[in-house]
Amino acid sequence: MGSWIIIIPILGILYSQELPYGKPKYFDIGINEPIHQIKFQPPSSLPENIFDSIKPIKYENKDIYLLKLVLNEPEPVHFKLIMSLIKEEMSLYFIDLNTNGWVGPYSKQINQNNGTMVTGQMKTQNILIELSIPRGHNFLNPVQEIISPVTPKKLDTHIPERNHLREPNKKILLCGYWPPSNECIRPFSTNAMLNPDGWIGQNWEGRGFDVVSYFPTFGIPDCDSCGQGFGDFEVDYQDTSEDWWNIVDSINPIAIITFSRGYIDYSWELEWQYFNYFYWTADFTAPYYPTPTPPDSTVPLNTRRYSSLPMDSIVSKIESSGLGLTPYIDYTQGAGQYLSEFMGYHGTWYKAQMDSANIPCYLAGHVHLGGLIDWDTARQAAEITLREVIKIVIEYQDLPGDINEDGVVSILDMLTIVSYLLGIIEMNENELYLADINFDSIVDIFDLMLISNIILDN
Repeated sequence: MGSWIIIIPILGILYSQELPYGKPKYFDIGINEPIHQIKFQPPSSLPENIFDSIKPIKYENKDIYLLKLVLNEPEPVHFKLIMSLIKEEMSLYFIDLNTNGWVGPYSKQINQNNGTMVTGQMKTQNILIELSIPRGHNFLNPVQEIISPVTPKKLDTHIPERNHLREPNKKILLCGYWPPSNECIRPFSTNAMLNPDGWIGQNWEGRGFDVVSYFPTFGIPDCDSCGQGFGDFEVDYQDTSEDWWNIVDSINPIAIITFSRGYIDYSWELEWQYFNYFYWTADFTAPYYPTPTPPDSTVPLNTRRYSSLPMDSIVSKIESSGLGLTPYIDYTQGAGQYLSEFMGYHGTWYKAQMDSANIPCYLAGHVHLGGLIDWDTARQAAEITLREVIKIVIEYQDLPGDINEDGVVSILDMLTIVSYLLGIIEMNENELYLADINFDSIVDIFDLMLISNIILDN
């Protein structure tokens, strides 16, 4: 399979989201006067003095500045931030006024980066910027510009060249964190206490794979600021890592999809890459950071690992599903430098380990679910994602030419066809299917020539 070298311009240090929960003050304060409004179209810079003419709203011990941006039409955008201008006790949100969803908070306490950051993606026509600062303090505008999403010219989301030599397991692993990411995969739990309605994952939809899920639970199931939770994959670095290796070692998954809650909106965000970071956002219980850090000692600091999920087809299917979600691929620097990225990294890390051991784990990647998505819609979108993953796993297993199904097209497969054509052996129905390289329903000398080309190309 061909490979592409992808070059993406990185604007300083780019983040996705997956920040600890916070809620804009806009929803709690009474707005009695018109909000300052300007029309904008990306890409475009925001003036340094854009907040100077805005009268702040005094709320608790903060000055709240509100600025409404109106775009010509709904389109996906990010905001480029200068993090050094976000001082202690300042916070910044970007609110979608059409859905009352939001991206943020961005603050010094959560983000230690002092360079440039790109916010999560929004797709709307009406955006409200909320900047909160300690009362009476001076500040400079940290919102540098509004930009369009960073997208590579070509992204090959297909799986790499297959080279597995062992019979694959038939289990697919789903993992979740905060709701709705835990609720959307609950029916796939084999734990009767967590899933009293019964496990639906056995030979799911007759597709030949058992689907199993693991996730934490919370005191308030439909929580906002949920905390650490309890059970499998608590929102804690040490608990997640310990549970992770115990689970994957016990089930040997052939594919992995990890989920977590992202922005408080209706997005279905597929994360493209994950980093072996040294610095992470603190969790809830000491030790507050991964131990060791960086977590993966087998590769250098900041090594990135990539999703192998069929992201383009997932986005296409969810866009056409009528679920009302906004699916997209996040091509920014990472998946948030918090527990979401930590779990996403573990998935792709495990896949790399299995690849090196010639043990099939074909796909791994992470999905962020918008916090406003209801549980039933999230389950439907998770099932769409799972179906697309299974299609690729099946395609990968049924590699044309791999007649003996040892994971590689080789001279052994050529000899099998030769023996069949000479009448020395018989082939069963599955072997005939795999030997029919040109799909003309006949195994003949032309298939032998094609399989020779495959071996030479590899």
